[in-house]
This record gives sequence, structure tokens and C-alpha cells, in this order.
Amino acid sequence: MPALPQATLEDREIPYNTETKFLGVYLNENVKCITHIRHLSSKLNTSLYMIKALTSITSAHVLRIMYFACFHFHLRYGVILWGDDTESKKIFRLQKKALRIIGRVGQHVSCRNLFKDLNILTLPCLYISEVVCKIRSNWEQMKQNEEIHDHNTRQKSDFHTQYCRTTLFKNSYENVGMKLFNKLLNTIKNAENHKNSKEDYRNT
Repeated sequence: MPALPQATLEDREIPYNTETKFLGVYLNENVKCITHIRHLSSKLNTSLYMIKALTSITSAHVLRIMYFACFHFHLRYGVILWGDDTESKKIFRLQKKALRIIGRVGQHVSCRNLFKDLNILTLPCLYISEVVCKIRSNWEQMKQNEEIHDHNTRQKSDFHTQYCRTTLFKNSYENVGMKLFNKLLNTIKNAENHKNSKEDYRNT
């Protein structure tokens, strides 16, 4: 086991922590989001309890409002950082549990129609949507293929993706986002106002 780093400030030793919270996102010493997912699961379970407590006294419409107010709010925050983590499937299960509560169906009923009827994105789709919107909002910082070479190909207006030397960069939202964005329809990719295209991203 490698020696732990030592740090001092004004002759006082700073204790070593294996995890920290930065801008609302928990990270461990390996810069992994498993710690955040654990904390998020706890918050979402509390939200599930609140939603379930209201099922006997209110309508599905109000429950959907509660979902966005106390569940989706936590689910969406920082999703581009942890949404592709293998542990995120635990959060997806909690999301499906929330929809079953709103739809008042059993735990073994498929959620496919519930997501459609309630107009709620699944966690994987939410991750894709947020990543693509983030890439689109940083358009000026990205290079297109036509800036790299002068070949007149159908992909000349696509973002230029780099060779990934590390797994960290390969799984980064920048690399994943550019590849996802390049798969969109040209009418959406070339939209001048990316804010008006969010609904298009959802429906692609």
C-alpha cells in the first residue's frame, strides 16, 4: 500500500480523508462517484417515502409534481459526472420505484409505459440529454472535422474526436458527448439556439 500523502498548514498537519464533497458532488480518493451514488440513494429514498405518503390523499398529477420537486431535482444534479457509472443502475432502480408509486402499480410491472405516459426521461436518457446539451452549450470550445482537414465528407461539420489514451478520457463527458452529438440529425446539430433544441434532443 503506497504511503499516504502528508500536508501541513501553519505547522498543523491536515488529516487525510478518503472522500470529499465538492460543489454538492461526493468524490472518493480514486475520483470515483460511488460515494456520491451512496449519498444520493439515501436522499432519493427519503423522497420516495414522501411521495408514497401522499398516494392515498392526492392525484397522480400532484405526485408527478412532487417527483420533480423532491426526487428529480436530486437525480439530475451532476448526472453528467456519475450517470455512466456502473453503480448508477441502483439509482435507476429507485427512479423506476418512484414511477410505480406514482402510477400505483405493482413492483413487478414494467415501467416502459409509465415513463412514456408521465413524460419522464429514464436515467440513461437523462444522462444523454444533459451531456449533449452541455456539449452544445460549449460549441465554441470544440473543433469540427473541417478545422482539422479539408476533406469534403459528410462528417466535416461533426465535432472532431480524439484518440483516447486513457480510460478516464474515454469515459469523460466531453468525449462521450461529442460522439453522441455527432449522431444527431443535422437540423438539430446546426440549430443556432441550443436552448430551443433541448426538446429536440429529448425526442431524438
